[in-house]
Amino acid sequence: MARFETFARDLQMATADLAPAAINQELAKFARGALRDAIAGGEASSIYTKYVNGREGAEEETVEAPGPIVYDFSYWQPILAFTLAELEKRSPRRSGDYIASHVVMAGSQVMRADAEIAAGEEVSVVATVPYARKIESGFQRVSTGEAVFQDVRRKVQSQFGRAVDVRFRMVYIPNGYVLKGRFRRGYKPFARTKLQRDTQAGARTTYPAIVMNMKAA
Repeated sequence: MARFETFARDLQMATADLAPAAINQELAKFARGALRDAIAGGEASSIYTKYVNGREGAEEETVEAPGPIVYDFSYWQPILAFTLAELEKRSPRRSGDYIASHVVMAGSQVMRADAEIAAGEEVSVVATVPYARKIESGFQRVSTGEAVFQDVRRKVQSQFGRAVDVRFRMVYIPNGYVLKGRFRRGYKPFARTKLQRDTQAGARTTYPAIVMNMKAA
């Protein structure tokens, strides 16, 4: 199981007989060194957002003691790689279109899975084919079974739950499919027959998504 240890370093140091400017300089030097060592040792991600005295992106050298200097590390790349691999295992393979439709989104923007995504972003993996909803709810038979995204959500939560909050949602996407025709009862026993707003002709289709937010350290 992947392990995510919270990176927390105490930036305390001996400051006796040092002028304020010298204290600031030593604090910045210490922070940079601790960051470098943590990344080199695999303790921390190389993707991070930096805060110096609460200022996002400020350089360490601008710190005013006692700080703080905070590094907010992002672990999206391994989490997304695992999520997409598990979705591929559970996806129907008749044409390959379903697997190919999986996209990563940070907010409303489509991203590469290996992109540098800030820790504070809400990140989703979405199946974008119009029939994805039917597969998820069991209204379209596939050899891999229903609830593909819900099953993978549980696996991601089990693997990375210490670092990320993982939820399943049905979401709208830009330029999504608009339903045509009439809703028909599914093949499953006791399948619902009452129309919901997003199953009526002319309604925008919702798509299954795994929605994730990095937990605060």
